[in-house]
Amino acid sequence: MAERKSRLSAYNVATPGRLLDAAEALFATRSYETVTLREIAQTAGTAVSQIVYHFGQKDELIREVIIRRAGILTEERIQLLDGYEQLVGPENVMIEPLVRAFITPYFKRLLGSDDGWRSYAQFIGRSVWDGKISPALAEGFNPAAERYIKAFRCALPGLSEADSLRAFQFMLAGIYGSTTNDPRISSLSGNAALVEDFEGYQNALIPFVVGGIERMTDGAAQTAVGE
Repeated sequence: MAERKSRLSAYNVATPGRLLDAAEALFATRSYETVTLREIAQTAGTAVSQIVYHFGQKDELIREVIIRRAGILTEERIQLLDGYEQLVGPENVMIEPLVRAFITPYFKRLLGSDDGWRSYAQFIGRSVWDGKISPALAEGFNPAAERYIKAFRCALPGLSEADSLRAFQFMLAGIYGSTTNDPRISSLSGNAALVEDFEGYQNALIPFVVGGIERMTDGAAQTAVGE
């Protein structure tokens, strides 16, 4: 009897992960709204009742898909920021290390061996501006985002609050635009492999973002002088 309970316990513990993996893989291929609970259950090798048992409704399953990996990224980004601020002092941070610390954890995982991260990137990249999932995105990602936006203004005191938010938004657009296997880029380049060159995207994106934010500050300073 004890052995049977142990097997059941192991099954129940493992099932949420399998369901999240299955949902993530399906959300990567098409809109999450068109993916059914039955498809998710079949992909996970279980029953729809297990989704209901562990997550209740589909909305909660979607939230858990977002939060699971967002938490990992957020934790590492905050650790990197904490370490950098402790090293140089919060008032002495510079924009390039901040941008690098924010971007690198995401690309590091896309360059790893876990296909789930690439599915996650596809899902998030295509859905990030969807208002229906914005509360889950905020829950998972805002703790780090708020810290980095504040640090941007410490690094560049001439950057206004509004422009610091815009700069962060532009950085996110660059990240997600670089990691969704955009077919338009394949058609323009004639090179299908280009969209999966995540290392190349990372190496290009960091100076692109840094240079753009610095120019935003320069522009604000020139406007102030003109006034």
